[in-house]
Amino acid sequence: MAYRDAVEYIEEMNPAHVRAVGEECLRTKGIIKSALPTLTGLSGKVEWRSDARDLYERRLNETIDLAEGLHDGFDKAGAAIIDYAEAQERAKRRVAEGIAAEKSLGDLIAPIVATQSLVVRVADPLRQWHDLRSTTGPSDFLIELGQRDAIDKVRPQADALWNAATTAYDDAIRLETEARRDALPRLKAAYEMLPDFLANSKLSGEIVDKTPGLEDVGTGNKYHIGPPTKPSLTFDSDFPYDPNAEPTAGDYLSWNKWRLMLRAAQAGRPDLDDATDAYAHYMDGTGTDLRIDYEEAYTEDANVRKAVDNEIALARREAERIYRETGQTAFQMTGDPTSARKLVGEYPASTENWQKTLGDHTVYGTSDVVVNGNQVTMKIKVHAEDVYNFNADANDIATGAPDNENGRFSTLGWAKEFRTYGEVERTVTWTIGDPGSVQVSGDGGTDRNAPGEDRMDGRNSG
Repeated sequence: MAYRDAVEYIEEMNPAHVRAVGEECLRTKGIIKSALPTLTGLSGKVEWRSDARDLYERRLNETIDLAEGLHDGFDKAGAAIIDYAEAQERAKRRVAEGIAAEKSLGDLIAPIVATQSLVVRVADPLRQWHDLRSTTGPSDFLIELGQRDAIDKVRPQADALWNAATTAYDDAIRLETEARRDALPRLKAAYEMLPDFLANSKLSGEIVDKTPGLEDVGTGNKYHIGPPTKPSLTFDSDFPYDPNAEPTAGDYLSWNKWRLMLRAAQAGRPDLDDATDAYAHYMDGTGTDLRIDYEEAYTEDANVRKAVDNEIALARREAERIYRETGQTAFQMTGDPTSARKLVGEYPASTENWQKTLGDHTVYGTSDVVVNGNQVTMKIKVHAEDVYNFNADANDIATGAPDNENGRFSTLGWAKEFRTYGEVERTVTWTIGDPGSVQVSGDGGTDRNAPGEDRMDGRNSG
């Protein structure tokens, strides 16, 4: 016995969209089918003498197998999706019939309901009649006593309408549930018919490493339901403090040289404001955390911007996946940490300022997601985490200066590495299944120009 609130999810379904997906699968199948005769007709028609002949034949046969697998997979998937769309249409018709019967019931019993308690008056017609047609307690008996003749008078018609509505809702749920249970194994079977694209070669590994976000595909889910959770991160430390290290005359000369270079950069290179702030903090030896202006980095550095945008795109896809798998329409999720280099596919800072300030940092997202029908709103924070230090035998990208010189200061205890952190906040809205509908708001850097008033923290870099 279902009431209308149990079938609201069916009311919100859009069978036309589902059918369009199925028809697109069948259209793709048709395209592949039209190409198959050409592919299969090539075998044995190309004659040549070459060491690559056997390889050609193998690749041709693999291509034919690939096309046939795609054809059969799209064929079965398209049929399963269209069948499910038709079941949705039937279910929606039954819901509409139930709504019509419920409305007629409401009109029929409205004069009686008007005499009842507030609890009854604000209920839906099915629950109203369920309450009126049987006395459920002393208070009900007293309230309904004066309306007993009126209740009995409409009882046959009201019972028929109540039964018609609840039966229609029950049928709608059954139709949709059975169709979904039928479609899922058919779609799984269709998926298993698709060719297995193996990716275990060295070249494939390079492609995975250099394609933003690809390392997460097929290797587990990047985002997980749960409140915002800071991950446990570890960072390298090539120059740990050594209390037994003895400074040399060269160390003193190097220290004074770098202090002078810092003062010169602070005075003459306003474009390096964040880098000089970070380096000055390293040299002060306190080791306290430093919050960096990640919004400014997003605005000023194309590769930082690409890393953030790619993380947001991953979070958006993961939000849809979690919604599909769990049915939850409001949830929080936290992403696993990822190297910014992997998100970008190259060094994740393109400007000297942010190469020196951030370099290759760790990125993860925390999000609040709300799904309303097919519309999704995701409020996301993209977090940046790193430790500011120097790497043994490495060199500064812009100047070529060896890291070992500055790392030595940490070993001596004159300077100290420290944690850097920052975040970018965005609100992302989109329609499920429609990448073109994505809208992003909350860009805190669009009104700033560098150099000059380019800092979110209020400091002028010019």
